[in-house]
Amino acid sequence: MTLPYLIVGSLLFILFIIVLHHLLGQTAWEGMPDREAALTRFRDILPDVPAAGAALSRDGLSALIDLGAESRFGLLLIMGRYATARVVGADTVTGWDLRDNVLTLALADFTAPSFRISFADPAEAAHWRAVLEALRNK
Repeated sequence: MTLPYLIVGSLLFILFIIVLHHLLGQTAWEGMPDREAALTRFRDILPDVPAAGAALSRDGLSALIDLGAESRFGLLLIMGRYATARVVGADTVTGWDLRDNVLTLALADFTAPSFRISFADPAEAAHWRAVLEALRNK
């Protein structure tokens, strides 16, 4: 009879930890309200990489970062209250598709094989289409 008590006790403890994290605000999503916030977050993570501009997604949870170079750009992803940033180049992008202001990137990476960003502004979508076309031709 000890095994059922051990299993129930373990499950209750795991549930307690999950509820505690939620009550302490550890599960809150911290989106980016504007471009400057995205650039600041990118510069905090990768301080040695110069960031010139940013294109935010509609939900503020991802951004494409203009690095001022034709052969690469930055990618910023929000995951809860944490963020990850990376530099993406021609050798990293295996394919892309842009339809209805939604960009889907296929990356040569097993940790993040694809990325999707929905642009609010059609002009930004057109700009990134030109960037990716130039990247494809390299």
